[in-house]
Amino acid sequence: MITVNAVSFGLADFSLVFWFVYFQYYWFPRLHVKNFLLYCSVMALGFTAIDLLNPFTATSKILGMLPIIVLLVLEVGLLAFQNNWQFLPAFIDVSILAYLLTEFVDMLVIAGTIRLTSVRFAASVWGTLTELTIDSVIFTMVAMGILLTRAPMENLIQSMLGRTPEYLFLIFMTVLGLIYILFEYSLQSLADSDHYLIFLAGISGTLLVGLTLSTYMLMQTHLQEEHTQLQTQQQAFREQYTTELNRQLATVRKFSHDYQNMLLGLGGYLEDKDYEGFRQLYIDIRSGWETSNAAELTIDDLSNIPSSSLRYGLYHNYLMARDQGVQLFVKVPEPLTATVATLKEMNAAIDKTLPPIIPSISHITPSMITLELAETTQLLRLSLTFPVPLDAKVDGKNRVVAERGMLDFSKLQRSLPHAATCTLKTKLHWGQLIVALPKG
Repeated sequence: MITVNAVSFGLADFSLVFWFVYFQYYWFPRLHVKNFLLYCSVMALGFTAIDLLNPFTATSKILGMLPIIVLLVLEVGLLAFQNNWQFLPAFIDVSILAYLLTEFVDMLVIAGTIRLTSVRFAASVWGTLTELTIDSVIFTMVAMGILLTRAPMENLIQSMLGRTPEYLFLIFMTVLGLIYILFEYSLQSLADSDHYLIFLAGISGTLLVGLTLSTYMLMQTHLQEEHTQLQTQQQAFREQYTTELNRQLATVRKFSHDYQNMLLGLGGYLEDKDYEGFRQLYIDIRSGWETSNAAELTIDDLSNIPSSSLRYGLYHNYLMARDQGVQLFVKVPEPLTATVATLKEMNAAIDKTLPPIIPSISHITPSMITLELAETTQLLRLSLTFPVPLDAKVDGKNRVVAERGMLDFSKLQRSLPHAATCTLKTKLHWGQLIVALPKG
């Protein structure tokens, strides 16, 4: 086993743990704290301090893992504090990938340095600085090279939350990670030999490539499933829209026939100069007149929404509201730029908001809801304005209570992420619900 002095050991600890933490959160932008690079530095500094002060670091494999245990406990505690427990399995998976990546690159660089120089130089402070500089360059290039995978990975993670494949993949990753750690500890016990570095680099590289390919296959499978689901959803909405148009066409044809009869009737009264009969027929026509229920919103009007699921989901809610006699006005003044995960959360929030309140709104005059989606640099905001009786008031934070009924938004509030905000208020005969989701 190659040994280094305390300075080289501390420098290596700090640099590798910094990059390890950085890659842990690489596909979890919503878990980032403020000043994320400072957070990575603090975690690396704490790890290094514990590792240097731990008297069992060089003598005991189990007790020497104390810094790793402290680091993981702090990270899990942070997930619990942010109420992000659902990300824990995926976070462990990514942590194993990050560990294998840092190990593979570092082992490869050290082995290459030894071959090009000597073991003595590789173990010195200058040798360590050289190796860590090369490590950082490679890690930076890797981070830039996989930048475009952030959205697909975030989408994959969101889609697998709570599902059986997530836990099966976690077990698979954990087993491979434990196998590698056992190999590493066994090979490090080889005295005065640097050959284990090449072997470890080979093992970690093989596992890294295998797990990366497995993740890529999962991602492609998910994208294919999502594409098929989207096609099915589009077909269902097309059929729904066609049904609506056919119904409107039948209404227009009926109106055309009735219109001709109305004109003939009115013309007959005029010809007979029966103005009282003319007046009564006109009153009868007006009293039986119904406002056209034609669908005024089309999918093309929602082009500012990049997410197909959110776009078709909104349109589905629009048609459902019209079927129940509620006018739903949708406003998306500017193109949305939020991440796929944030748009999915907004889609879920809308689905938990509109369908439950539409039946209640249909019995209030005017039966109309205005939904607006807008965003700032930090937030994606949903504004929902709806009519309420004059005696309505906000009860707590999630209910609008009136003598004739109640609107309950408690399910919506329970489903929102920890960092999201939800505001409910009433003014005169209008209520407003505002949901703000942080953009990843």
